[in-house]
Amino acid sequence: MPAVSFTSTDLFTGILSLLFTVMILSYVVGDNVAFRLAIHVFIGVSAGYVALIVGRQVIVDKMIVPLFVGGFLDRVLVAIPLVLGLILLFTKTSSNLEGLGRWLVAFMVGTGAAAAVAGAIMGTLFPQVLSTINLFDLDNTSGALGKAGNLGTGIVILLGTVTTLAYFQFTVFGKGAPTGKRGTVMRVVAMLGQVFIVITLGALFAGTFSAALTAFIDRIHSIVLFFDLLFF
Repeated sequence: MPAVSFTSTDLFTGILSLLFTVMILSYVVGDNVAFRLAIHVFIGVSAGYVALIVGRQVIVDKMIVPLFVGGFLDRVLVAIPLVLGLILLFTKTSSNLEGLGRWLVAFMVGTGAAAAVAGAIMGTLFPQVLSTINLFDLDNTSGALGKAGNLGTGIVILLGTVTTLAYFQFTVFGKGAPTGKRGTVMRVVAMLGQVFIVITLGALFAGTFSAALTAFIDRIHSIVLFFDLLFF
């Protein structure tokens, strides 16, 4: 008799979790049908979940519900892009009419790219630049050790940024030059930038591997706990 009583749902989800874990780990012995089936299921579930969220929070809440609330002008302003958007997007399914929806897709892609660039600049680039500048503000740092630490950190960050950007700089000498060439100084700076790039990629790989290893340990712990509660 197990010490803990399982409901049918708990037992089903536990067995299903164990089954999919084994199917995914079967990739260790090579690509096989079980692994591909598990991947297809995960992709299908993820696609269905995203479609449900988009349909509920975007199409219904942002497009359908506003048609029945608010004033007449508000409904018109919502109905026009809704109707035109649906009509023009459906033209992409026809080879003869897809040109009509091309400008709409271009507008959507351009808007998304602009939002991504603006978000990267305002949310990542500017804060990092300001944080680096603050490291050189020694007046706001107390103690000689703290000032030395902030100054050293700022110099390393500044050096890494400049040399990394220099690594992607090429100069072509002459109109008929087949490839780009660097001068002696830029070659040395670019080599230093390459060192920073290698260190960064190594740190990212280590972080990714650590996260994957943590998820693997958590999955194994869940399986062991499931069997422990089921049989002991």
